Amino acid sequence: MTMPHYALRLPDGRWAYHLPDPHPDRRPGTRTGLYADGEPLKRLDPLVDAKGLWYTSDHHAERITAVYQPSPKTVSYRLTDPTALSERYPATLSVEDWNERTERHDEYWQLYERVTEDLEPVEHVYEGPFMPLEARQPPHYTDEPQWRADLPTELTQRAEYRHAFPGHIPGLKQHLQERIKRMPRVQHCFVDYQDKPGIHVSLRVPFDQPRAMFIPNTGRRGQPLKSGRTVPETVIRSVDLPVPAAVHGPNYETALVDWHQQVEFWIAQVEEAGVAACSACNGRGYVPHGALDHGTAKKP
Repeated sequence: MTMPHYALRLPDGRWAYHLPDPHPDRRPGTRTGLYADGEPLKRLDPLVDAKGLWYTSDHHAERITAVYQPSPKTVSYRLTDPTALSERYPATLSVEDWNERTERHDEYWQLYERVTEDLEPVEHVYEGPFMPLEARQPPHYTDEPQWRADLPTELTQRAEYRHAFPGHIPGLKQHLQERIKRMPRVQHCFVDYQDKPGIHVSLRVPFDQPRAMFIPNTGRRGQPLKSGRTVPETVIRSVDLPVPAAVHGPNYETALVDWHQQVEFWIAQVEEAGVAACSACNGRGYVPHGALDHGTAKKP
C-alpha cells in the first residue's frame, strides 16, 4: 500500500514536503537532486528533523522527482603489478573469472583492481497527488515542545504531518519544574506533590527589612560553641500552582502560542510569591492581636 503524500502550505507562502529516501532495498544509488515540476527543491532551513528530510518549493507541486546516481558497475579486473604478469596472473580478468579465482586464492585481492564504468542517473518519482495542509513547519526535534496529535486513522503512521492536526503538547508541568528550579529563592519544586495535581513550590524569602540570625558552630560532642556565623533570616513560603499536564489545541502552531503564554503566566506566579516577607507580621501575612503598641495612641 502506498502512503499518501502531503504538502504543507507554510505561513510565508512556501510549500514544504517530507521526502525520505526509498527503502534501502529499493534505493538506486546516492541522491543527487530533488525537483518539483522540474525546478530544484530547497532544504527547509532551519532544519526541523535530524536527517533534514523536509524540502520547500514556491508552488504546490504536481510531480516531485529525485535523481539518483547508481554506484559504478564493475566490468573487469586489472593487474596492478606488471612483474606478476603470467598465465596464472593475466593482465585482465573478467568478472566471472575474478569471482571463480578469488573463491580459491586470496592473493588476487592484492594484485588486481576493479575496472568500472559509470551508469546513467536514475529518476525516482514520489507518487502524488500531494494533498495540501495549512500549517507552520514541524516542531524542531530537540529545541521546541513536541506535539501529540489526535490523528485520523489513515494518518497514524505519518508522524511528519501530525502537527497540522488537533492534539496536545505534553510535559508542561515537567518543563515548568525545570524552569522554576533555577529561579532565585526557590528551595523545592515538586510535580503532583502528595498526589495533588499541579506544581508545589517552596521558597526561602528574606524580610523587607533585613534581619540576621546567629548560628553557633557545633563542638565534637554536638554542643553549641560561642563561635559561629551570622546569616540572613528568611521565611519559608509555599505555593501550589494548578498547572495542567498538557496544552491542547486545533494544531501545533495555535497550541504553541498557548504553551508560551502559560509558561510566562506560571513563572510570574512564582516570581510574585518570591517577594520579600513583611517585617511587621513576621512573614505570616497578618499581625497577631495585641502586637500593636496601643499605649502610644492619642486620645481624642
